[in-house]
Parts: sequence; C-alpha cells; structure tokens
Amino acid sequence: MRILLVDDHPDVRLSMAEFLGQIGHDTEQAGSGTEAIRRVRERRPDLVITDLRMPGMSGLELLTALRADPGAPPVALMTAFGDSATAVEALRQGAVDYLRKPIDVRELHRLIERTEVGLAPSAGAEPRSEVDGLIVAGGDLERLLALADRIHVAPDLPCLIEGETGTGKELFARRVHHGGGDSEGPFVALNCTAIAPGLFESELFGHAAGAFTGASPRGAEGKLALAAGGTLFLDEIGDLQADLQAKLLRLLEDRSWYPVGDNRLRKLQARIVCATNAGLLERVRDGRFREDLYYRLKVCHLRLPPLREREGGVLPLARMLLAQAARRRNRVSIRLSTAAEAVISGHRWPGNVRQLVHALEQACLLSDSDEIAGGFFAELVTERGGPPRMAAAVPASLPVAPLELSRLPPARLQLDPAGCDLDAWQRALVVAALQLNRGSPVKASAFLGISRKVLYTLRKRYGLFEADDKDEE
Repeated sequence: MRILLVDDHPDVRLSMAEFLGQIGHDTEQAGSGTEAIRRVRERRPDLVITDLRMPGMSGLELLTALRADPGAPPVALMTAFGDSATAVEALRQGAVDYLRKPIDVRELHRLIERTEVGLAPSAGAEPRSEVDGLIVAGGDLERLLALADRIHVAPDLPCLIEGETGTGKELFARRVHHGGGDSEGPFVALNCTAIAPGLFESELFGHAAGAFTGASPRGAEGKLALAAGGTLFLDEIGDLQADLQAKLLRLLEDRSWYPVGDNRLRKLQARIVCATNAGLLERVRDGRFREDLYYRLKVCHLRLPPLREREGGVLPLARMLLAQAARRRNRVSIRLSTAAEAVISGHRWPGNVRQLVHALEQACLLSDSDEIAGGFFAELVTERGGPPRMAAAVPASLPVAPLELSRLPPARLQLDPAGCDLDAWQRALVVAALQLNRGSPVKASAFLGISRKVLYTLRKRYGLFEADDKDEE
C-alpha cells in the first residue's frame, strides 16, 4: 500500500516511514498541506496520514480539501494529547481515524490493516458504499446489508456482529453507522484487547483531573464522549474482563455513565456496536461472558459468513479484488489463469477477505507475467486443498528448550480434514512461541508480532501461566 505522510517535522515523517517500510508499505512524504495536495494528485496514494497542527494549512483544512475530490484517498489525522475535541471534529468531517502522538506503532499497524481491508478504489473506479463489493461480490450478503440499514435507523439499540477474523466485521459496523447514505457523526473504534485492563475503563469512560496515578492533570475524554452523535465500535468484545462487562451492561441499561473519578453524570449519545470472532454463546455457557450482557447486545445481531460459506463462491470476489489491485499498481491487463482460479476456488481461506486481499495484492505486485499462474498460489494450500501450511510453523512436537517450561501443556494441534480449529492453532502458537523463546513474554510477543498486552490476554485465556511465572523479562 502507498501511504502519504504529512507533517512539518521531518523526524516524525522519517520514523514513521521507516516502520511502514519494514512492514512492506511504500511511503511518500510531504512537509505541508499544500505539498500534500500536489502529491495526492500526482501519485494517488492509498492512504494519507497527516498531522493536525501545521503551519499554513492545518490537517483539518487538508482533510476538507481532499474530501472535495471524489477520488481522493482516506485520511487519518495525528493529534497531540489534549486535542480530543478537534479529533472529534475530524471524525465528523470524514477522517477514517486518528492517532495520538507520540505514535504507538501498534495503533498505526492496526490503522493500516483496517484501511487495507476497506481500501477504496482508485479514481475512475465504480462508486461504492461503505460496505462495497469487497465483501458482497460473489456472495448472498444483500440480506445482511439490508438488515444493517434497518439497524441504522435505531441508534438507541446496541448491535452485535459475529464472524471469523477477516470477514469484514468493522466494515459492516461502518455500514450500521452510515446506513445506505452517509452519517455526519464520528465512528470511533476501540479494541478491547489492545489496552491494559487497568486502563480500559479510563479509555472508555474518560477520567477527571488527577483521578489516579499517572492520570492527566487536565483530565481526558473517553471514547464514549468522542463518539457522541455517532458510533462507538467495540471490537473483540468477547475478551472484555468480567468487571468491565458489568459496567458496559449498566451503561446500556441506564444510557449514562460517570467518568473515572468524576461525579458528573454523562448521557450516552452514541450508538454501541460490538464485534467478536469468538462464539459468545459458548463463552456464556462456560461462564466467561455475562448472559445478561450477551442478550442485551444481541438485540440487533449480524452473523457474517466466512468465504467458504458464501453462496456465490470466492472467485467473483477474487476477480474484483485483483482488478482493484491492478488499478492501484498500474497493471490493468493482469488477470488470473485458469489454474490460478482453480487453486483460489479450492482453498478454504481461513483468513477470509483479509487473507484474500493480501494474497492478490502480492500476486499483482510480484507476478512477472500478466497472467498469474496457478503455482503462484500453490504455497497457500496443502495437496488436498485444505488448511494452509501454517501447520509447519507449529510442529506437533517441539524440541526441548534448554530451559523448558515443564508446566506448559504440549503444543499439539488436532486438525480435522473438514476444517481447522482456529482457537487450537492460536493456543499452540502461543505455547510454541513461549517454549522457543524460553518463556520470555517480551521475546515471545515480538516473535508473534503482537503486543505484550495481547500476549498476556491470550496466556490468561488458555491458562498458560506457571505458579511462579512473572510477565516480565
């Protein structure tokens, strides 16, 4: 993906460009809003990330100027701490998201991933809705789109979206937010596993000045306040801690809340949309999720089918995605061979739309021929066309490390020819990473490419702690 970085401080641009280059993205840089507009017209990037406060044209003014161009890319803003009100205004004016300075590379990476899945076509492409052919082509999701539009007109009702990773849950959450048209209110996303449990309440509800050790002396607005007049999207709601589940239930029932350390009651003025890739009903049955909260969230419910269950098959979607990638890479004549289409049709695509997007982007970028051969996708599938070769990265029996964690259960996978147990794979990966890195959470999280907070959540979910285990190096 080509990303334009706009900031009047070269060191900020360079550090972000270095990180984005390491994860496989091309970057352009601009030191002002005027230069950014020129580069957008010349280079047509896929995403613009701009600072909010700059000499001359501000980030908000740049956003307004780019929004006037129907073919312009999505825009995200970078804000300093304390600019919450301006960040809300940016979301109202059409920014896809905002990042707080200093930039957290994990938040930056998540922003890029969300943009990749919902990437808008280049200029001259067919117009699209917020949930476009990216997830409806070749499928029978028109009913779900219509249902999302009906939910849109009832902002006082919560909505629960369930589906495997990569099926487009956030895109459907945006459809609920926008309906069939466009909403002027902000869309604010919060990942329930990306924030330490002790800080999540403050991040959600906000806090008063000096409410706790390390709190801002001026206080801070929470995501609920930022989403006023729009939608708050809570992703991975199934991993929310029990005490926070109770507070979320109270919020939905009373439609009001108190910021941490504050006695001023706030009224809920945002729609609540939650998403999960885990079966919440199963979690209710084994006591990991509150039953009353589950049924409160499920007032409006969308279940997104994985690619392998789409009625129209994956091939129409793959052709459309390749056409979009071809326009972005200036390779309009590239196409799939008959053999490549057969491989794509026979694969189960456990990563769903996201995995398919990345595979076709890679093919468009790296294929030397205008006809992509079937061998290009061969590494995606096994000889039987079943689960991907990821199993090779998690062998059934691992070599014993010099400092073996004897209490950890063995990393074994139970693979079914009819499919795979994603939860078992995830558990086995965590076990493997810990064993191969001698139990170090720091090294294991780096090995897996996730934060230590996410690793801690996964270890807690699967009971991967020793009696004397510490989450420190």
